This record gives sequence, C-alpha cells and structure tokens, in this order.
Amino acid sequence: MDDMAEVEIGVLRDVIDAVEERLRAHESGGGSVIAPRAQLYAAVIYAVLASARGSGYYGAGSLARAPLLDEILAGVESNPWDRAIYTVVLDDALTQ
Repeated sequence: MDDMAEVEIGVLRDVIDAVEERLRAHESGGGSVIAPRAQLYAAVIYAVLASARGSGYYGAGSLARAPLLDEILAGVESNPWDRAIYTVVLDDALTQ
C-alpha cells in the first residue's frame, strides 16, 4: 500500500472514530440513535467524498483535503456550510 492510501485510510478511520464518539456522547446523555450506525458512517463518508470532490482536488490524497474534515475532526474551526452539512447528516438520526 502506498503512503497516500495509508493517509486516506487513516482519515477515514479518524472520521469513523469521531462519529462514533459523537454518537456515544449523545447516547450517554440520554438520547438515542434511530438510524443504523452503518448508515450514518456511510452518509458521513459520502459527505467527506463530496467535500473532497468539491474542493477541486482529485486523485491520491484528495480525501485528506476535504474541507468537511475541519468540522468532523475535533479542535479545528470550519466554515458554516460544512458545519451545517455535518449537522444535517447526523442530527436527523439523533433523538432526545
């Protein structure tokens, strides 16, 4: 496996971990998740792919440049559009 493939696999793993952490925090606060986790992971990964494509970067390493990652990965400021996309993807599956 080449270096860029390993970077992108790492990015996807980090995204899945971040989504899982958010879901667990929601559940521990008394909320529930009404969609299957696999569906949520797939929707978020698809949003990351679309974000990478929309950034104009193609080919090896493009996933690591997806602007949506700024919103998903903790501690990084994102733009309002990416924040809204991530919120829509997850919040529709979360109930209080």
